[in-house]
Amino acid sequence: MMRKKRIYTVAAVCLLVFLYMMIFLLSSDVAEDSSMKSSAVTELLLKIWSFFQNSDGTPTTEIVVDLFPLEKIVRKLAHFFEYLCVGLLSYSLVLMWWKGKVWSGRLLIGVQLLLSASLDGIHQYFVPGRYAAVKDVFIDCAGGITGMVIIGMAFTLRRHKKSPVPL
Repeated sequence: MMRKKRIYTVAAVCLLVFLYMMIFLLSSDVAEDSSMKSSAVTELLLKIWSFFQNSDGTPTTEIVVDLFPLEKIVRKLAHFFEYLCVGLLSYSLVLMWWKGKVWSGRLLIGVQLLLSASLDGIHQYFVPGRYAAVKDVFIDCAGGITGMVIIGMAFTLRRHKKSPVPL
């Protein structure tokens, strides 16, 4: 059991480091590059959506939609899901190894989320064409908290599954 925990810990820490590197690199993109990436992802999602919307199963080649509002939603969802993964990985490590009270571990992860989201916003402030937005920090923290809730529920279900139910 201890071996599995150590292997999971190494994998989770490596994924966290990789995730934070990706967040930093994506935040380093100048506005035009970031917009091009968001547009490409938005167009791909629209193509996938149109494929499933056609009754005959063939994808439509023409998408007549204003991409700007959708691109903005894709950007905000990217913020949310990046930090959802941070919350999942960080809180799973806390639940696995934390010897103190769980609330203090939750507080630690909350501080980690707030600090990293704030630093990401400050970093974007210094990138040409980008800006720091408090709204993005809130979206990031909401994603992280959602990740914490998901992993917390998974650990609770797993614990209840292992323990016998009294009759």
